[in-house]
Amino acid sequence: MRKIVTSVIAGIGLVLACGTSSYAQDKELTIFWAEWDPANYLQELVNDYTAETGVKVTVQTTPWPDFQTKAFTEFNAHGDAYDMVVGDSQWLGAGSTQGHYVDLTDFFNKHKLGDVMAPATVKYYAEYPGGSGKYWAIPLEGDAIGWSYRQD
Repeated sequence: MRKIVTSVIAGIGLVLACGTSSYAQDKELTIFWAEWDPANYLQELVNDYTAETGVKVTVQTTPWPDFQTKAFTEFNAHGDAYDMVVGDSQWLGAGSTQGHYVDLTDFFNKHKLGDVMAPATVKYYAEYPGGSGKYWAIPLEGDAIGWSYRQD
């Protein structure tokens, strides 16, 4: 849980640090993500952030089948509908090489984000190309795979 909160706050901090003068007047951010329980929980977290800072943060969601299409349509149009997108790890290559993602290496290292996340999470959800030491995302969560079998 602490890792999720750290990731969200780091991401919001990054947006605030890179904000424009128009943002300073509006004090409002929109995060885009797929529609599921973790996105609902993210909205709860950012509600607390809003209460503490006065910066209104809205988590806008869309059903999973439309998520990538909507995100990349906005990316390719160089639109401004979202301030942050909780993208998928499979998007790192396209996001970084096609100019949709910002190089976060300096920010990532300055704030020692690799120290608060599992190494595999950083490697597969933030770094591209693999082994390059360049970071394009701040992981919000990592996958867990469990195996079970019936003995009968």
